[in-house]
Order: sequence, then structure tokens, then C-alpha cells
Amino acid sequence: MAIAGVLWGTIGPAVAIVAEHTSLSPLQTAFWRLLIAIVPVTALALYMTRGGRRPTRTSLSLALAVGTLVAASQLSYFAAVADSGIAIPTLIPCGLGPILTALGQTVIFKERVDGRTFVAMAAAITGLALLVLDGPAEVTTKGVLLSIVSAVTYAAYTLAAGPVSRRMDVTALNAASITGGALAMLPFVLLAGGPGVADSAAGWAALLHLGLVVSGFSYLLYFNAARVLPSTHITILVLLEPLVAALIAVAFFDEALTLGVIAGGVLMLGAVIALRAPEDAEPHPPPG
Repeated sequence: MAIAGVLWGTIGPAVAIVAEHTSLSPLQTAFWRLLIAIVPVTALALYMTRGGRRPTRTSLSLALAVGTLVAASQLSYFAAVADSGIAIPTLIPCGLGPILTALGQTVIFKERVDGRTFVAMAAAITGLALLVLDGPAEVTTKGVLLSIVSAVTYAAYTLAAGPVSRRMDVTALNAASITGGALAMLPFVLLAGGPGVADSAAGWAALLHLGLVVSGFSYLLYFNAARVLPSTHITILVLLEPLVAALIAVAFFDEALTLGVIAGGVLMLGAVIALRAPEDAEPHPPPG
């Protein structure tokens, strides 16, 4: 899960590269990301499930629904990055995600947040607050609202992914969710004039990274983690995403590394380390 969080930290910079080097809109970028991923992840799913139990119609329907939530979260995130830069649109979903997910776990699955998770969550959110307050970024109201939408849909698919991942093979779930996201976006893409085409090598490289590495490999890791980890732990481990995004922004996008950013990053790393389960810990049981 930690590896997936690190790889997701490259999403914002990749989206920024697409926006800078192509004429693709956030909607077209999000659609191309899923479209590129469909063929390899579907081929992998067919190979891994050959001769085994096929997913039921109910499982596939749930996986497609998860894909719709993923698409909604990523589309609003891409639009927020295009509007307000990399840092804040990455930080808001990751900051609200643990809170909304913990609320969902309590209300929907009747789970209690243990002391270690509560402390880790508090440290992580404090770190995010420092990053937001001391982070260099020009943010608009539109960018904030889009980021909040991304946070809400992100929490929703985090809560849904655990139960669904226990009903079917994770490669099949990954393929179905990516297909579901692409199908959900297709009508909007057609209404907007089509998917468009990237007109630069840098743009295509960034799109291939978003499709193959982020959508293909990272989500496979994520769904594997969702089978055994509590949703609240997942949302905090994903906080590696804004940390990596902030470091990339400093190194390659000329953003300043302030004391607040450093302190926030240390707190988030501390939260990730605090959530490392003992080797002999029992797997997390299915909610409910």
C-alpha cells in the first residue's frame, strides 16, 4: 500500500505535464488515463483467472460501481490541479479522506477506531494542516470545491473497495473498475467533442505513466491491500501521496520547501510508520 501511495504522488505532476504540453482538458486526460490502462489490466485479469472461478454478475456490477467512484474522484482532482496547481488539490482529498473514511467505517460498518489509528490520524491531519497553511500555492474557490468533491468520492470508493475486493480476484476487480470508470466518463467525453489526442512526446509519456503505472500497477497494489487492511489505515498510508507530490513540486516545479512543509512531511511519515502492523498480527476481518 505504501508503494501505491508513493506512485500516486506522481499523479499531480504528470497531470501538470499533460496540461503544459498538450491541449487536453482534465476530462480528456482522465479518460485517456483509463483508456490506456484497459487493455493491459484486462489481459492480466484474463490470464490470472484462467481456469478458475469467474466473477459473479453481482461482483462485476459492484466493481463497475467502484470504477465510477474512482473516475469521479480522479476527474475532480485533475480539474482541481489544472485550476489551482499541484499541492493543495492533492492535500485536501488526502486530508479529508481519513476523516470521512473513519466516519463511514463507524456509521456503515460499526467499527471503532483504535487508539493507535486515532493518534496516527491526528498526526497525519496535523501534518497536512501545516502543509496547507505554509505551502506555496495560489488556490481558487473552484479548486477547493473540486478538491472536496474528490475527497468525498475518494472516501466512498475506499469504503467500497474492501468488501468488493473480498468477493473477486483483485486483477479482475482492477480491470472491471477501470472499465467502469471509462464507461462512466465516455458520454461526457463525447459531449465535450471527443477524447482528443496528445500532440507532444512529453504529453504521451505522462499519459502512459498515468495509464500503465498509476491506473494499472498502483491500483492492483491498492486492491490487494484493501483485502486485509482497515479502510482508515489505507487512507493514512495514502498520505505518502501528498508528501511525494510536495517533494516533486519542490524539485521540479520550483516550489519552496518551507519549515511547515518539512514539519508536515515528518508528521505524515510518522503516521505511516505508526500504522505498520506487527508481523504476527491477524489479517483484518471483513467489515460487518
